[in-house]
Amino acid sequence: MKLLIIFFSILIFSCTTDKNKKVDLEIFKKQGEKINVFEVNNVFDKEIDSKSIMQLNQPQLNKKWSYEHFSSNNFYEHLVYEGKFRDVFKKKIGDYINENNDTGSILGFENFVFFSDEKGKIYKFDINSQKTIWELKIYESSYNNYPKNIALFLNGDVLYAADNLGFIYSIDIQTGKTLWQQNYGVPFSSHLNFHKGVLYAVNQNSRLYAFNPSDGQKIWSFESLSGLIKPSRSSNISIYDNNLLFSNDVGDITAIDLDQQVIIWTKNILSQNSISTNLVFKISNILIDKKDVYVSSNSGDLLNFNLETGEIKWIQKLLSIQNHIITDKYLFVLTENAYVVAFNKTNGSILWSLNLNKYSKSIIEGSNVGIFSKPINNDHFGLLLGSGHLYLSSSSGYIFKISAIDGKYISSKKINNQLSRAPIIVYNKILFLNRSSELIILN
Repeated sequence: MKLLIIFFSILIFSCTTDKNKKVDLEIFKKQGEKINVFEVNNVFDKEIDSKSIMQLNQPQLNKKWSYEHFSSNNFYEHLVYEGKFRDVFKKKIGDYINENNDTGSILGFENFVFFSDEKGKIYKFDINSQKTIWELKIYESSYNNYPKNIALFLNGDVLYAADNLGFIYSIDIQTGKTLWQQNYGVPFSSHLNFHKGVLYAVNQNSRLYAFNPSDGQKIWSFESLSGLIKPSRSSNISIYDNNLLFSNDVGDITAIDLDQQVIIWTKNILSQNSISTNLVFKISNILIDKKDVYVSSNSGDLLNFNLETGEIKWIQKLLSIQNHIITDKYLFVLTENAYVVAFNKTNGSILWSLNLNKYSKSIIEGSNVGIFSKPINNDHFGLLLGSGHLYLSSSSGYIFKISAIDGKYISSKKINNQLSRAPIIVYNKILFLNRSSELIILN
């Protein structure tokens, strides 16, 4: 924005110093193109038909969802889900979830579901008996007026939690009792990750922590750059083969060798040729597929780069902060303007794209859209790959089904009002939470 003000100030000064000299508009435009004054964002808006049927690897029956982003390297598998779209269960468990508090974990193991609400309670729910086994709240009354955003990670019989108040703690999943609790004073802004007996999280000051999972004590930490604006969930962590990648709120991705605890490389993924209107940097999951890394943001680029060197392999122009799905050949992306795009993951070529806006309203029904009112956007999120189909949800309460092999729209179903956190697939079921903290299970 400062560049834009300076640029126009120079123009105005040049006009006032020589009234007889006219501005060459073409030269002005060419100068503007260098910083994309006339094209603020890289918005993908092309619908492309598939030219051939894609071959997907076989889906796997998933029995547990332990990480918020499914796995330590944020790699979402092709899972078994037959997609009957029939409601199995709906029940209000917990308190209301604010519209600005969409992040948080919902985990599943066997017939149990673990999740939290805005009041800071964590729940264990039995799908078979349709009963809450236990609920836990660690916060004192002085924290009651603060909305809680809790990240969860499940490892064996222990559930770990980190929140936007700076607490990190562990819970015995059998008894629902706290095993240990630490408060580090600064809100955590990432999901939890785990590798070789060490727990990892990033706080709001872009400091990466390595914790001992037996007591929550810090083993080591590393601080990167941080911006003035401190959004919740601004960071992402991904771990593969002793390499840890994490992001900060100014667009940097840092690669660390966990064996040596040294930086391998750092890369800024903010688009270099645009002035973004987004004041808050947001990032997708950092997806690691062997030696390849795939990541995008609200800055305007989808990037594929080498895990070991950080060297960029290919770039596509689009905005996305959603989780990406990958298979042995393909990469599936949901953009911020509701396009679903399939890429050849090797070279970044687009195989097909679908404009979901043709089947989903951009504004939530019933929102106040008067002259002096702000429209309520109908956000789309939670991309999943189940039995050859892509599923995603919207904040207006719909779930959409798309063919992954050719990008054709199949159907949609209204399942509830105001869906919230990204869904998961466990035992051939999709599990949701909505803003009223209702647990919704579809088979």
